[in-house]
Amino acid sequence: MSRRDTIRYASDVGLLMLPGDPAKDFASSFAVFDDSVPALRSYLLSRLRKEAVRPAPPKAQCDAVIPVRVGLVPRPDNDYDTRAVSVAAPPGHGGSVLDRHMGYLYSSALHVTSESIRRLTEETGTPVGCHGWIELYDLESDSRFHDEYDDDEADEYDTAEAGADGEPSRDELVSWAEQKAFGYSIGSVRVLLPERQTVRALVDAYLAEHQREAERNPETEPAPDGVERGLRRALAERFAVRLRTGLSHRAAGGGWGRETERDRARQRRDAEARPLLGAWETYRNSAHGFRNLRAVTRSVFQHTRILVLDESGVEVGQYHHPHGPLTLVDERVRAEALDALRAHGVEAGAPEDLTALGDFPDAMVVVGGDTWSIRLSKPGVARKALAEAGWFDPDSGTLTVYAAAFAAPLTVLLQRHGVQPLLVTRGAPREEVEWHNLRAAVAPAEISPVSRSSRVTAAVQRLIPEPHRRWLAAKPDGGRSPDASTGSPLPRLVDDAADNPYYRRALEGLFAAPVNLAERGPCRLCGRPAQSARPGLFYCHGCCTLARAGVLRDTGNDGPWTEAMVYALRRLAEIEFSGPPSLAQLDRVCVPFGDPGLVDEALLCRFLVPRPGSALLSHHPVRPARTWTEWLGHAELLTDGVRTSMGTATKATDGHLCRSLFERHVDDFLHHWGVAHEPEPAYPRHPELNTTGLRADWRLADGTFVEALGLMTQEAYAAKVARKRELARHHGLRLVTVTAEDLDRLPEVFADWLP
Repeated sequence: MSRRDTIRYASDVGLLMLPGDPAKDFASSFAVFDDSVPALRSYLLSRLRKEAVRPAPPKAQCDAVIPVRVGLVPRPDNDYDTRAVSVAAPPGHGGSVLDRHMGYLYSSALHVTSESIRRLTEETGTPVGCHGWIELYDLESDSRFHDEYDDDEADEYDTAEAGADGEPSRDELVSWAEQKAFGYSIGSVRVLLPERQTVRALVDAYLAEHQREAERNPETEPAPDGVERGLRRALAERFAVRLRTGLSHRAAGGGWGRETERDRARQRRDAEARPLLGAWETYRNSAHGFRNLRAVTRSVFQHTRILVLDESGVEVGQYHHPHGPLTLVDERVRAEALDALRAHGVEAGAPEDLTALGDFPDAMVVVGGDTWSIRLSKPGVARKALAEAGWFDPDSGTLTVYAAAFAAPLTVLLQRHGVQPLLVTRGAPREEVEWHNLRAAVAPAEISPVSRSSRVTAAVQRLIPEPHRRWLAAKPDGGRSPDASTGSPLPRLVDDAADNPYYRRALEGLFAAPVNLAERGPCRLCGRPAQSARPGLFYCHGCCTLARAGVLRDTGNDGPWTEAMVYALRRLAEIEFSGPPSLAQLDRVCVPFGDPGLVDEALLCRFLVPRPGSALLSHHPVRPARTWTEWLGHAELLTDGVRTSMGTATKATDGHLCRSLFERHVDDFLHHWGVAHEPEPAYPRHPELNTTGLRADWRLADGTFVEALGLMTQEAYAAKVARKRELARHHGLRLVTVTAEDLDRLPEVFADWLP
């Protein structure tokens, strides 16, 4: 496996070798069909030597490898895709290019290699190749190694594995007996392909040097040994053989030839695609469940995202900064999403008349790397588990679909994204995508309500009732670790507040006190090293993050996790707020710090409360994501709430009528801490400042007036507040004003009255 430097001619294999870096480059398998099995098997057997075995590269998902070099041959004769590239044994392996053909690169790899390899081959007249490896696995990891059967049964098994007639097949190129004799289980052959920009740069540099060399030496030099000179003739001979065979089949039975596995796979995909056209018609004529879309810009560590959210905070789409496109989880909301972006000051490229492009599919575009993946929506399924219907290469303008019925609707979908495909081709999904699509069809992966994992100890979990403890130890996506992909904009969890300002900010925010940098101890919830902002209350960065963000998320489908959330909200209302809390209040712990067990319980309840902004709906969920007010209602903490133009009118825990949830939160806080408060007290009369009988929101026992300022953006309301402030100053009244931004610091606002 060569280091990355330049393209060089390898005389021992007769190939111009593209350099490859196993640590950086993509190692792809390739499509093997029945007609390429003999060549691939022959090549595999010629390379299976014990002395050639090497440790597996870091990115290889196997136990060992055998490095190989293979040819990459442009195959414009391929009637499925004229950009096709054949993976062939090197020229020294014997026979023509067709005899050495082992398979085709998958369509998704052609945008990396096809154009560059064709240029390099045509302008140099020399076969091109790349590095790769044969995957090897320990025999003990193969279940067949542990099967208990006698030698006779083993022989029968080996024969069956090699094919019905004892012949190799695309699924079993090397028999089990041959693998046991070699000492490893044989996997796929992988080819190492650098990124597209790297391949182009390497080819451009090599051809430029090749041209300069030709100008310095105008005499025609003989081509290097091993050059495949007979490609055109081999193709012509193969075509003649196939034509004669096809004509004889046509004359005998009316068909042109034997149906291949490739034909059957294509027919299967076409048959599965056709019923979707009718389902998409029904989908387009039904209403979506997203409400009041708005656009927001979020930047973390120089990474800017422009998101389209609905009123509950669910991410409906993303405008990929700076040039687009706008991708959506539901194509029906495109018009509303474009309006939300314009209101946010972003002009996204879009067709002038979306209604003229109305035959779009129930599918979504996932932008990643150099290509766009087009996924078929399915109720209750996570985005990453959706089946792929095709892909688009923006650089070449090529749309590749996996079924003929997808060509027109997927073209319309891309046009709605502001792009016009220049070429639409049919292709077969690469091996990984084929397996992914089969899994999606058989056992679709539902979205997990667990968005983050926690490591709460068993002793601490007992603070929560048994039915709900499972969510304190559950893992996202059914047990797999959360995705901590390279380049994530999120900071690393470092449990040292001196070095990690995010940890310090989270800890100080929860406990409204500076962190004691000199004091360390085990986290009370998980046991990791931690620091404290209150004496004896040690909580690590991870647990502080979970207390502020939660471990659960709304998926649009209720279940046992919903019951845990209802319990947590009711318990917080009981021990900490004496009523329904606001989202802002959850950022601050308000239970007595002298009771560590109660503090632990308050934090664990925060773990179980999903924040509306973290909702991740499946496609076509049972219900829309709930807003915070709807969650409070679902927990039966707002049973008497009435929606008005001023907000949600409700009675506080002490029976006082509140005109909004904001007022309710303040009233419940005063009640919870035993601060006497009289609602709706009248201000003193004044001939100019108070001629209409102005009233405050509350009056405390010492005569202090309290105002909850919730509508300061309204000019008339702001003018009335100004008169109240002037009136209080004129009469020497103490006036305390509270805004929504103060909800997480009410203990400081009312510090003079708290016990």
